[in-house]
Order: sequence, then C-alpha cells, then structure tokens
Amino acid sequence: MRIAIAGAGIAGAYVAHLLGEKGIEPELFDSMEHDTTCGYRSCGWGAPRAIGSYLARAGLNFEDYLLEPMSSMTFDGLVARTPLCSIDKPHLLRDLSSGLPVHRDPLGTKKADSFDVIIDATGINRAFLPPCRSDLVLPTVQQRVKVESRGSTHLGAGVYGNRIPGLGYLWIFPLGHEQYHFGVGGIRLDRHESIIEQFYEENARRYSFTPICSCRGVVRVASPYHSMPLHASRLREDGTPQQIIGVGEAIGTVAPFTGEGIIYSLECAQLLSDSWPDVEQYAASVLARFHWMRKERETLDYLLSIGKESGPRLRDRWRLYQNARRSGITLSLIEAFRRMGGLSRWVENP
Repeated sequence: MRIAIAGAGIAGAYVAHLLGEKGIEPELFDSMEHDTTCGYRSCGWGAPRAIGSYLARAGLNFEDYLLEPMSSMTFDGLVARTPLCSIDKPHLLRDLSSGLPVHRDPLGTKKADSFDVIIDATGINRAFLPPCRSDLVLPTVQQRVKVESRGSTHLGAGVYGNRIPGLGYLWIFPLGHEQYHFGVGGIRLDRHESIIEQFYEENARRYSFTPICSCRGVVRVASPYHSMPLHASRLREDGTPQQIIGVGEAIGTVAPFTGEGIIYSLECAQLLSDSWPDVEQYAASVLARFHWMRKERETLDYLLSIGKESGPRLRDRWRLYQNARRSGITLSLIEAFRRMGGLSRWVENP
C-alpha cells in the first residue's frame, strides 16, 4: 500500500512520524510556497505547554522550541494565569519533517493517482477532500513587530475582543528579544490592519513599534462535525479505488472560539495513527473527542445570525467558561461570563 501525505504542517508531519513508528512509510508532499517571510503559513505561534507530551513522542524536546512563556495574559483588561506560551513554529516544523522523505512540490492529481491512500493535511485548502458540509473561516492579519519601551512598562501578552466590531479578537504574543506577534482575526471583518494601527497609536507614548513583516491567513473554525466528510473514496483513472483521509485543520480541528489549532492537530494526528487503518473508527473518534467544537460553532452561528441586540444565551456563556477551563486559563465563572476574547462585544453589553 502506497500512502501520500499532502501537507507537511503540524498535522501532516506529525502523523508521518506516528505512522513511521508502526513501520509504515508514507511519502510527504509540501511545496512550502507560502507568501510569508518565515516561509510558513500565518500563525500566532501560541500553544499550551501540553504540546510537550506530543513532541516527546516524536523524540523532540519542548524546551527547544519555547520562545516565551505567557504565564499571565490580559483578556480585555482582566489578567488571568495561563499555561500558554509562544513557540518557534518554523523550527518545530523543520524538525518534525527531518528524516522524512519530503517532496518539495505539490501532490497534483496525476501524481496522486499512484497512491492507494492520500492523507489530506492541506489545512484551509482541503485539497483532496470534498467541500465541508458547512464551512466557516476566520480571516487573519498578523505582523511581527519589534517593541521598545519608552519607560519602565513591559508589554505583556494579551487578547482583546472588545476592539473587534464583531466576532474575533486582537492578540499580542511575545516572541522574545523585544519582538511580538500582533494579529487580528475576525469573522465578517474587513479592516484588520487599521485595528492593529489603532493599538499602536493609542500606546505610542509608552512604546515604539517597528513592524518587521506582515502576512495574511485564514483559519477554519467550522468544527469537525461541520467539516464532514472526514474521509472519502474516489476512483483513479484505472478504475481502482483510492482512500482520502483528512487530518488537522483540513477537517476543522481548530477551537472555534479562539482559533487555536496546534495541539488539536497533534491530537487529531494521534487519533488517526491509533485507529489506522480503520477510517470509520477514526472518524468516530474525532467526532467524539472534539464534540465540544460543534457546540462552540453552534454559538458562533447563533451570534452571527441574531446580532448584538439579543446577546449570548446562558449556554453560550457556559461554553465560553468551558473554553477557558479547557485551555487552562484561570478565570472565575462570573468573569468568564462577562469578558473573554471574541465574544466581548456581546458579553459586555447583554
């Protein structure tokens, strides 16, 4: 059986490692033709420290990729403790792919016909799977910025949903050496850069901001349930069947409220490896493990449909609190109901 993995991102490279442990040697395809300075897709590079256990299974040391811990973070003015950190994602992706047979060209249709199984790890592109049942994406803009303090104040990590006229938030993730990622993601938002620029202007007396690079991206926040089918079959030119299996962001394993997907892509890849080659068991495992994403997507759909006037229901606020707990963020129930990330516009003015 010949197996190809399309996409050498977090999900694709990690599942290649895990299948290799089973004695299976897939071929990895990724052209790396991303229009970014670092050569990789736009990403906040933020993740919980819990990814360390997944990296250890691949023989990697989490500390080698740690840029800055974010042990505390400001959420719309509320400071909370978190297990989050910023990681050197390009370094991690290079090491995950190290030692694997990687083809630095895309897996086209003709080339794909020579494989019995294709694992679609192409993220937002979803290059081989059929379209999602009901897609939902979050456009983003991110800038890498050098920040110098004009006094003794240190700029900390933060997430600000009250700056976004809709569903989304502005994030500030420290990268070390006075550099930060400033990013904005918002559904139905068309002025990402102006929101970042406004933050610079408001804080110009305390800091100087020197942008180094900028990139755009799109994050799938549809949830696995709405990203079905998670696998499919097709006939090749010679009439023989070919199995296509999705993994990671291609099948929506991204937290709809926050857009965090690194740890969930790793977990999804592990579910695929553990279920291999039973695709039905894999699909059932993904839907069961990430069932909470379906509920968060339902909240987003509700808020997008009714607007600000009605505000979130009790179940939506509870899901917001659960999201914080799942991420390891220490927030009281009342505060989580009132102010947190991308729902602040509704939560602050119920």
